[in-house]
Amino acid sequence: MKGRLLAYGLLVLPPLFWAGNFITGRYISEQIPAMSLSYWRWTLAMLIALPLVFSSMWRQRELIVRHWLVISVLACLGVVSFNSCVYIGLQTTTATNALIINSMIPIFILLLSSLCLGYKMSLRQGLGIGLSFLGVLVLLLKGQWQHLSQLRINTGDGWIVLSSLVWALYSIGLRYKPSELSGAAFLGCTLVIGSVVLSPFYWLNLPQAAFPLTHDTLWALAYVAIFPSLLAYLAWNYGVKIVGAGIAGQYIHLMPLFGAILGLGLLGEQLFAYHAWGALFIALGLLVALLPFNGAIRGWFSHFKTH
Repeated sequence: MKGRLLAYGLLVLPPLFWAGNFITGRYISEQIPAMSLSYWRWTLAMLIALPLVFSSMWRQRELIVRHWLVISVLACLGVVSFNSCVYIGLQTTTATNALIINSMIPIFILLLSSLCLGYKMSLRQGLGIGLSFLGVLVLLLKGQWQHLSQLRINTGDGWIVLSSLVWALYSIGLRYKPSELSGAAFLGCTLVIGSVVLSPFYWLNLPQAAFPLTHDTLWALAYVAIFPSLLAYLAWNYGVKIVGAGIAGQYIHLMPLFGAILGLGLLGEQLFAYHAWGALFIALGLLVALLPFNGAIRGWFSHFKTH
């Protein structure tokens, strides 16, 4: 019971730190190229974490070698692909748009669970998916429905949709992670693999990938290397392990709330009516599609109160 309570509490941190990552990515987008930011984020995170997790990796080296393929795939999804897609997208879309679209992740988890794991989707869940998709359309059209026949998806928004699909795959894929593999060892492996896979995108593209070391770029790198990379991933992986990807995924829709507050304060981004309508439809879709999970949470709290 204490473990579940801790998991529910820790799952608040990833959306907060990841919202900050979107804000930082947008803020620094004109100073640091997308793939450079992705590479240095994970390389710095690796250098910080390795002294702390190397002993765990060494003790479980045989397990790591035995399951290297699963670990590598998860690293490429959760470290390499997701964040690179986000940073590329933030070059041409706002952090507010990106965060609202990203809140579709629980719906993508549901869809992919149905396609990949044989999960039987109900009519109500299908309706929820439709409502959330309608919310994304509102954002893409900026509330101008008369332009539906001439819809041209912003390249940045497209990259954010792709990143959301990737993260849904990562969350579902965590069930295939060896249960005996410690969180510290798993984190160390994913950081090493992520840095290695991303390195050619940086070093083979110099000097285009280079960027100046200014006050802004150094603070941005420090933030993305520590908070959304190390602390958020530890909290997320622990939460998914204890309560499952379905419940953990619901916390993602906190990101637009955190992001709106940070975006208004730090980026001066404006909120328009279509942002509110898009967020509303996505939230309604989540509520309708994931109602069984909400019922489980209420039941758990009722059980907790009686003890």
